[in-house]
Amino acid sequence: MPLLILVVDDENINLRLVSRLLEMEGYEVVTAQSGEAALHLIEQTRPDLALLDVMMPAMDGYELCRRLRQNPVTAQIPIVMLTALVDENDRLKGIEAGADDCLPKPFDVDVLRTILKRFLLDRNLG
Repeated sequence: MPLLILVVDDENINLRLVSRLLEMEGYEVVTAQSGEAALHLIEQTRPDLALLDVMMPAMDGYELCRRLRQNPVTAQIPIVMLTALVDENDRLKGIEAGADDCLPKPFDVDVLRTILKRFLLDRNLG
């Protein structure tokens, strides 16, 4: 059974691009265009990993990450933040919110592939 990845981004084009890339790698993908939608979806689907955009209206990726970490049902899901913010403080803010890693946008496909394999392999071995 393919591993399931949740992709959260308010930009539809980003959702389609990342989803297509992940599907080509053999992953199953579910998407949400807001933090609120992601909170509902993640409880239903229980993904193996979540990719969260940082800059979203209403609930940004940092807040979504904090909420996922506070919920016992979702606290152990690996989270990778995708951000157009390039300042090191922004990366630190993501880690402090509970993200396992932060990846700048636009991202290198090989770097994303390596990050996904690392977290998903750890999860399957654990």
